[in-house]
Amino acid sequence: MDEKVDVLDEHGEKTGRVVWKSEAHREGLWHRCFHCWIFSPETESGGPYLFVQRRASGKETWPDRLDVTVGGHLGAEEEPLDGLREVEEELGLKVTPDELTSLGTRKAELQIPAGLDREFQDVFLLARSFVPDDLRLQEEEVAAVVSLRLADVEALCGGTAVRAEEWADGERRAIDISLADFVPAEDVYLLRVAGAARAILAGGLPESIF
Repeated sequence: MDEKVDVLDEHGEKTGRVVWKSEAHREGLWHRCFHCWIFSPETESGGPYLFVQRRASGKETWPDRLDVTVGGHLGAEEEPLDGLREVEEELGLKVTPDELTSLGTRKAELQIPAGLDREFQDVFLLARSFVPDDLRLQEEEVAAVVSLRLADVEALCGGTAVRAEEWADGERRAIDISLADFVPAEDVYLLRVAGAARAILAGGLPESIF
């Protein structure tokens, strides 16, 4: 779905220009997005876990690839926490701002079929335990949620395939995943998020990771 977004300069400041998202992608214009990573602090059955989403097969960019747990564009005049609506829209989970830990802002550029996607991504981390029946996936956006052992992230980013669990339609199934299953350039990002989750589990607060 197309929407109006604020055009930013290379430092993340608003230029005063507003364009359609599709135009921003076509022209390679900087714009702002919301990212929320969710991890479960539960230690049962090999946890804690980091959750990622499998993008819907009908998505224009990176269909069927694994990606941040929840992500979405911020519309014109929106602030970072306005992106919280994406968590409920995509996964059916209600989250309040005080549950989030800010991890900073990631600057990312990625070639896509429609052009060049240049984003300033406001990144947040949420500690939340849930089961497949708690999810209400937005069919046109999310095909499944994948539960990945936090302890396996380093091996995954090092190029090793790891075992994970895919949740869809209230059911679970074991799968093997590798970096090739992710949206490109996710390896360092995954490592940084996993490190932030470990800091929280150790009773601390992570610093900005970007």
